[in-house]
Amino acid sequence: MSFSRISTVAVYTAVLGEPLIFRHGKKANNRIMKSPLSEKMYNWKQHNLETLGLPTEEIINLYSHWGQGGYGIILTGNLGVDPKYVGEAGQGLVTLENTNEESRKLFAKQAQVMKAKGALAIAQTNHVGKLARENYTNELGQKHTLVENAKNPLEFSIEEIEENIFKRFAHAASVLYECGFDGMEMHSAHGMIFNQFLVPENQRNDKYGGSIENRTRLLLDTYKAVRGVVPESTGFLVGVKLNSRDFQECGMSREDIIKVCQLIENAGFDFVELTGGAMESAIKEAQKRQTTIDRENFFLDFVAYTSEIFQETVVYITGRWQTANAMASSVNMGLTKGVGLGRWSCSEPEFPRKLIAGEVFSCPDYKFTPSEFGQMKNAAHWQMKQLGNKEYDSNISSSQFVTDFTVEEETSNFKKACEVYRTQLAAIGGQDSHAGVINYKPLNNNNQ
Repeated sequence: MSFSRISTVAVYTAVLGEPLIFRHGKKANNRIMKSPLSEKMYNWKQHNLETLGLPTEEIINLYSHWGQGGYGIILTGNLGVDPKYVGEAGQGLVTLENTNEESRKLFAKQAQVMKAKGALAIAQTNHVGKLARENYTNELGQKHTLVENAKNPLEFSIEEIEENIFKRFAHAASVLYECGFDGMEMHSAHGMIFNQFLVPENQRNDKYGGSIENRTRLLLDTYKAVRGVVPESTGFLVGVKLNSRDFQECGMSREDIIKVCQLIENAGFDFVELTGGAMESAIKEAQKRQTTIDRENFFLDFVAYTSEIFQETVVYITGRWQTANAMASSVNMGLTKGVGLGRWSCSEPEFPRKLIAGEVFSCPDYKFTPSEFGQMKNAAHWQMKQLGNKEYDSNISSSQFVTDFTVEEETSNFKKACEVYRTQLAAIGGQDSHAGVINYKPLNNNNQ
């Protein structure tokens, strides 16, 4: 498939193909990262804690496409560590409850296809804390309860923190390492548990609340618990995800943000993924203001001063990249070491290989407006479903399997399907189904 692309200029992309070496010795073959995305394709057919959230044939097929795409590192979507604290039906789980010989085989298979062409396989792990979903509806229309009256982790005792947070993240790390994953990312953005402890409203009267050092302690102590079972000497990477918008919206001061970043750097984290804004526009602004960055652009300001703090911790930025020019410029300007790609990976899994080879210089030109984020997210889910239906075939470009949303008519029809989907969700109380994707028939019947 030949997508129409965002208009740009041809640039020298060799810098994006340079390897990155992490502080504990592990090496990524290039600077391109496949960012975490919500897949909703793990096993949620039966409400059985021993099988809930395990990899399916579809999820392994999906990652087989990304594994052949030329990424330096590939991150999974959220893998929850506690089945009582999950955010959406269909997400993966690595828990005490579902760990057995069969589950290890499935996760090992997933890691294997992710690493097929030399990418590092990284699992994003999370705990949603007070955002825990109480129930979900499976693909048969059956409603199941996940948890009743989940306790807010901000009210956990020290013993409960040790049992429900430290023990579970450490267990997930141990399983992932045994299954061949090269590392894990701890999700501390978008309101997840570590972010809930970081905000100024956390005024616990013990060592996990009040001062910024105390509010960061849950994240740092969880890191220590992980390293207790998978030491730095193994080369197993441990990263963290941060979102500038989370800090901005909760009113955290610049001084406190700097302190959080310094604590992460000093703790020993291998990498940090920064999100929260549109990097394409941020880079254009930075190029115009080489000496004076507009302080009203919170995301660019955040990226600029945090990139100076993180020296041994490798910085990746995920945030609506569009062109090779902006990606290469961000590296050359010292704003980031690596570039994270999200939804573009769904339309064109082989994009990194083409980008580094100088075959393409921009992402596909989707016909969604910036305000249509929900529809774009649904489009990514749809394309992941299409990729999951077909195992990687070296004779066929992965992009041949997916719907082309650079076509106006295709995109218009998909938006109408989104409206139908929203109506269906409303009929079941607004809860995601297990399938979690639009039921859509593309104009090109080859894209089934």
